[in-house]
Amino acid sequence: MTSHLLNPLAFPLHGSRLIEASAGTGKTWTIAALYVRLVLGHGDDASRFTRPLLPADILVMTFTRAATRELSNRVRERLIEAAAYFRNELRIESGGSDPFLDALLESYPDESERQKAAHRLMLAAETMDEAAIFTIDAWCQRMLREHAFDSGSLFDEELVSDEQALFEDAAHDYWRQQVYPLPPQALDVLLACWPDVEALKKGARELARRADIMGMAGEEPLSTLIAREQRALAAQLATLKAGWVERVDGMAAWINEQRAANPKCFNGVKMKPENLAKWFDGLRRWAQDPLLLQPAITAKAWERLTPFGIEDAFAKSFTARVPECFEHTEALGMALAALTPLAHKLHLHAAAAIARRMDQLKRQSRQFGFADMLQRLHDALAGENGAALRQRIIDQYPLAMVDEFQDTAPAQYRIFNLLYRIGDNDAALGLFLIGDPKQSIYGFRGADIQSYLAARRATAGRHYQLGTNYRSTAPLVAAVNQLFLHAERAEVPFGAFRYRKNGDNPLPFEAVDAKGRAEHLVNAGGPLPALLAACASDEGLRGDSYREYFAQHCAEHIVAMLGDRQAGFAGPEGFVRLQPADVAVLVRDRKEAAAIRRALARRRVASVYLSDKDSVVDSEEAQDVLRWLAALANPLDGGLARAAFATRTIGLSLGELARLSSDELEWERRVEQLKALHLIWQRQGVLAMLRRFIHELKLPAMLLQQTGGERRLTNLLHLAELLQAASRELDGEQALIRWLAEQIAGEGEGGDERVLRLESDAELVKVITVHKSKGLEYPLVYLPFAVTARKVDKRNRSFFDYAGEDGERRLDLSLSDEAMAAVEEARIEEDLRLLYVALTRARHFLWLGVAAQAARKAGENTLHESALGYLLTGGDKLPSGQLLLRWQQVVGDCDAIYVTSLAQPDACTVLDRVERRPELRPAPVFSGEFERDWSVGSFTSLTRQIGAVSAAHVPQRALEET
Repeated sequence: MTSHLLNPLAFPLHGSRLIEASAGTGKTWTIAALYVRLVLGHGDDASRFTRPLLPADILVMTFTRAATRELSNRVRERLIEAAAYFRNELRIESGGSDPFLDALLESYPDESERQKAAHRLMLAAETMDEAAIFTIDAWCQRMLREHAFDSGSLFDEELVSDEQALFEDAAHDYWRQQVYPLPPQALDVLLACWPDVEALKKGARELARRADIMGMAGEEPLSTLIAREQRALAAQLATLKAGWVERVDGMAAWINEQRAANPKCFNGVKMKPENLAKWFDGLRRWAQDPLLLQPAITAKAWERLTPFGIEDAFAKSFTARVPECFEHTEALGMALAALTPLAHKLHLHAAAAIARRMDQLKRQSRQFGFADMLQRLHDALAGENGAALRQRIIDQYPLAMVDEFQDTAPAQYRIFNLLYRIGDNDAALGLFLIGDPKQSIYGFRGADIQSYLAARRATAGRHYQLGTNYRSTAPLVAAVNQLFLHAERAEVPFGAFRYRKNGDNPLPFEAVDAKGRAEHLVNAGGPLPALLAACASDEGLRGDSYREYFAQHCAEHIVAMLGDRQAGFAGPEGFVRLQPADVAVLVRDRKEAAAIRRALARRRVASVYLSDKDSVVDSEEAQDVLRWLAALANPLDGGLARAAFATRTIGLSLGELARLSSDELEWERRVEQLKALHLIWQRQGVLAMLRRFIHELKLPAMLLQQTGGERRLTNLLHLAELLQAASRELDGEQALIRWLAEQIAGEGEGGDERVLRLESDAELVKVITVHKSKGLEYPLVYLPFAVTARKVDKRNRSFFDYAGEDGERRLDLSLSDEAMAAVEEARIEEDLRLLYVALTRARHFLWLGVAAQAARKAGENTLHESALGYLLTGGDKLPSGQLLLRWQQVVGDCDAIYVTSLAQPDACTVLDRVERRPELRPAPVFSGEFERDWSVGSFTSLTRQIGAVSAAHVPQRALEET
């Protein structure tokens, strides 16, 4: 399916169109350019929109609030630039030119037309506060409120960002309403699945979020479900168990006969008598117990007690005809595996019922969640008032642009389709779907690449591509192209992103050109290669040893670069030395982040970990603050006071702690200190008290001298603010202490306000997850763990949620091999997209740590299971010794990639670098003056003299007449 290179001046501004914007190809610039044309009504009859639009008419949707702010600012700036350009002001001031605006200007040869266009552009810029640039969730909420009558929504509903408390209430309601009334036999069955309500919540929590996939489950009473399923299961088991006692006796008798005739007829290892006795005993108990679902035998027993398994266990010189009683074992095992356990039905019933109860609770409290907004708008558009609602919305927003469309959830896609009817390509409307399917990495948030593929099919022939990379140097773009094109060649069956099937590839890798950069990276040895693949020579790396190995090598390379005075960027404006902030290390999880940060800390390289998952209440500082509060609330309690002063955060030495016990004067001083702080807590609040406590103990100076001290100090200040906010809704000191204890125990609600804050914005090496790095760029990027692969493991999964071949979502609670294969396929596909995101963050340089990690089976490795390994091998296994050779084959004649072999890390070079920072400017002196001739008066004081004044102005004759 071919795509056209997008020309921003000729792009048709109507109909439904798909724009693929690969990493660094100027997506935001393109959106702003199209926005300018829409405001002007630019284009010929085939490309212009039906009428010029204003910002309030153009709907732009993206996925984060930060992205909406950036888009709004960029569009406003572009409108102002274009208006100045049309008035010939910008060109005079800058002395330069803008090719896009030059070409746009040529479309308006008449000076009066240019002035009108400039006026329209400036009017649009001035009304950007009314621009319809929203996150998708915010837009859905706005539509439900603005069109409440057509959508059937309430006017005063509250948005709930965290539904944990609602889930807890709904789960407890389910336990009371459904479990308490169960008869004894049914209750025994349920308690075998969930011994208490906590187990129920743990088992149903994730499933309840997928209630839309479960259909009508959970509507019948639980007692009815259990009775019905028990009857059906009992009938199935009775059929399967019929005749199995006799078959087991026949199996045992035949084996005993063979051994009696020839004691060495069986292999002693494969057919141990004690194992056979256990297997036959388990089968007998299963056949005799009508309620027992599975026999207590191993998977090896199922394989051994078949004709093939018996023959395989024969001794070399022995042959015999295996009787018919062994021929049914394999079929029985398959039939039992196909039975749906009652526990699966119970989980589905509970999850669906809890999800419905949560919806009821939200409606009763006039609340809704993020997912509810999407569902309500979709239901309204598909309901009886859908036509009227659709017409109102498209009249309001005749044209829409959806940014980051590759991360669209199915519900969001259905809303766009109902509104703008993607397949119809209506010329009176406009829908531009802008994104990059190669960067679809937010499946855990509900994003579904199947929605993108559905839109791609619906817009066949209307695909456009941004074909030039403006972010990276030309060699770096060539290096990334080389890696993916190697896997896109015909010899690899599934293509670079594993979507090639039956000759069709809806997600191909299409190489982009590079504009390049004026500056280039150099060091003492001269220009550096764009991509350095550092391959491990050790073939036994795995787990912690793998992380430690590459963390040390990566940190050593970073130190070498930062310590080299000649390492930096050489360009037309001269040489700029490399700074720590120019370096980013991309990781997948906190284990990898901890490994690389430890290696950097050993070399005295300061770093910061940018993560958006950790909560400040899970930190060690939260535990210490809890002890402080307990002591400050009870300053005369000696045990609490000693526990507070012994915390690691305060950091008193053993001598100082011993002095508190032996020196009465020192102890009295500390008690008075606590009493004074307690008084501040009562009068000024917990925030003022904690800040005073921190400074009296001189914690900032002490912590900032320690490794990681800045992180700990930031956590303390963050906790103080959280406690101050919580104290407004709590009554008393003990209530606040109890609240913090509950948060630490995980019993409270989460929220963005508890996410760890960035401890510093100084010039530090950044350690960041690949997910969070999306949309960002860095001069130098290190991927020390480039071949990390997380295969699907049944042991930590209770169900599989996957897309079938038809694209529909499915739930599998039996953890079948078919579902596991589908989930594993989706895993490697997403890992490939993650790798693409990681490789395209760099502007100048990429460092990859590559190893054929040892597998559990001796002599094998797991390289082919990783995304980078797939690009190198096409998914085939590769012997560890051939890794360098394969890299040479992949590199070919591309001189932008350099491959090197690493030895065991033995050096630990400490960074020797003195940062020269400019001196601080003197603080400005405020020289303003305040007006002080004013006062505050009441209404009574202002009106007190009105009666007297009125009387003074009344004529004397009138007074006499009265």
